[in-house]
Amino acid sequence: MTQPPAAEAGSTLQLESRSYEFVPLEERHGRTRSLFSLWFGEQLSSFALVTGALAVSLGLDFWWAIAAIVLGNLIGATMMAGHSAQGPVLGLPQMIQSRAQFGFYGTLLPLALTWVMYVAYSAVAVVIAGQGFQSVFGGSLSLWIAVSVVPILVLAIVGYDMIHSSIKYVGWVMGALFVVVAVLLVRHGVSMNQLGHGGFSWTAFLGATSLFVTWQLTYAPYVSDYSRYLPPDKTKGAFWFTYVGTVGGSVLVMVLGAAVASLAPRADVVQTVRGLGGGTGGAVIGVLLALGLITVNSTNIYGGTISTLTFLQHFRDIRSTVAKRVAAALMIGALAVLAGIAGSADFVNNLVSYLNIVLYFMIPWTTVNLIDFYVIHRGSYRTEDFFSKNGTFGRWGMPAITTYLVTFLIELPFIHTSVYEGPLARSLGGVDLAWVVGPLVSVPLYLLLAKRKLRLRQLSGQVPEPSSGEPLDDPSAAGRQEAGHPR
Repeated sequence: MTQPPAAEAGSTLQLESRSYEFVPLEERHGRTRSLFSLWFGEQLSSFALVTGALAVSLGLDFWWAIAAIVLGNLIGATMMAGHSAQGPVLGLPQMIQSRAQFGFYGTLLPLALTWVMYVAYSAVAVVIAGQGFQSVFGGSLSLWIAVSVVPILVLAIVGYDMIHSSIKYVGWVMGALFVVVAVLLVRHGVSMNQLGHGGFSWTAFLGATSLFVTWQLTYAPYVSDYSRYLPPDKTKGAFWFTYVGTVGGSVLVMVLGAAVASLAPRADVVQTVRGLGGGTGGAVIGVLLALGLITVNSTNIYGGTISTLTFLQHFRDIRSTVAKRVAAALMIGALAVLAGIAGSADFVNNLVSYLNIVLYFMIPWTTVNLIDFYVIHRGSYRTEDFFSKNGTFGRWGMPAITTYLVTFLIELPFIHTSVYEGPLARSLGGVDLAWVVGPLVSVPLYLLLAKRKLRLRQLSGQVPEPSSGEPLDDPSAAGRQEAGHPR
């Protein structure tokens, strides 16, 4: 496959030309600690604030909301950070890595679901940003939604290094803003009675926990997109810098959102925060919250751009160019605006339903991908196989596809959403255990099927016998040997 011309390594203003392609070693740059600033800054947004408030909206008091926030983020981020560590090893964006499990064409199913996720998250972000600008400056919400997407598109089009830099520096501003909001909240005098509003039920607690697990899991399909330019020898800390950054940022902002929701459980969280600042101060807070969403939402349109070109590459051996990236980004941006305008009237309820549904599809995908990388192949893949429908991975990866579909079917009875409630969830009083059941099914099933397939290939002489069955502790060595050097 022909490689596109590369942007200058580390240049934040040079338009990136790569999308789904392998990043050669000579273009690798950056430090692993940049993953902390990226993922910590990514969480410092009004989107996370609103999501944290959902725990109280579901009926939990502030203290149980904290427990759900911490537990959900700790669980979800474990898998999310595991994907981040794959980027430096393989030098590839996340979804094209799924071809190793699902096959060249089999990966179209999770790719399509992820593509929809990018559009949906972009739509929610431009709605919240648009509402922030409208609340300060007035005018049409639809117009502000359209205006909000323009700078997001600019960041996504410039690409990888600009996104890293913008989230890092804007993160400092947003961090200071949330500190100010916390001080204002304390000065307002939130009472213990207000923090105790609500209570505890297993339905609400598990429902809220699943939302926060999903919050982290929805980053999994593109987290390695932002580590793939790192050198292979920088993988050792990729997991922990990502994990600590994403959990730390999420928990801090979401707990603040839950506290604000306790102050006014039925009110709009962003409007309540603005009210804490008074007239001028509230307007400044509103504008900064809206501007903060611009940088963090660039990751969704950037990921949607990569996914769009990855999808096309299944049917034609195209080469990524700046022009193709611009066209794909504009398409994602336009769809996000249209979806945002259509769903803005009831976006909070739409968000809860959407996050619940995404979780059921993400669980089997993420477990299959991680088990294959860390246990089955131990980080060792041939780069050219990701781009060939006749390569080692084949056209259809039946162990992964079977695991994916079987897991989803087994999850169905345990699902509890506003759209559908499974019989077992109903018998448990509305408690949703699908996100717990999913890994219990997908992990052993995929291990069984994938190891059987690998053994058959070894007996037929298609692949060499692996030297060890132990999971890879430091995948960088295998990555330098296999993925780091296309053969």
